[in-house]
Amino acid sequence: MKKNFSPFTFHFLPLRGQTLIEALAAITILGLVISAIGVVITTSLSNATFNENQTMATKYAQQGAEIIEQIRDDNYEAFQNYDGTYCLAKGQTTLGSPTNCTAPNTDIFIRSVTIQQNGCGANIAQVTVTVSFADGKCSSGSYCHKQVVSTCLSTQNPVQIP
Repeated sequence: MKKNFSPFTFHFLPLRGQTLIEALAAITILGLVISAIGVVITTSLSNATFNENQTMATKYAQQGAEIIEQIRDDNYEAFQNYDGTYCLAKGQTTLGSPTNCTAPNTDIFIRSVTIQQNGCGANIAQVTVTVSFADGKCSSGSYCHKQVVSTCLSTQNPVQIP
């Protein structure tokens, strides 16, 4: 008797013990690949958030220096009386009394201004704007990342009033 083989007939080999080991190895490799992808994505998101915060901190520091320059330009005599560290909150255009800035005052950032009269020379104040921020890499309650902009501003009005 002749056997007919159809092209659609499937013939299975008997299962052996190696198939279970191969399946476990494949599942393990798949798990490692998925874990690696998860770590890469998480790290990328963390780095992107840090870079965004660092860019914003730099912008707030530059803006703070510009605000201090405007304060100086508006009243040179009053600017000569500023000496110490001041908080400069978002939207603020004046400096109050010297203080220690410990709480966020510009979104998630702490912006402070330190003015040292004659810090760059005679009649030249050194102005340092520091913007600090925290992320998951900082210890609890600390603002471990800082962006600093420092400049020297004359305290003498170059335009003499007649």
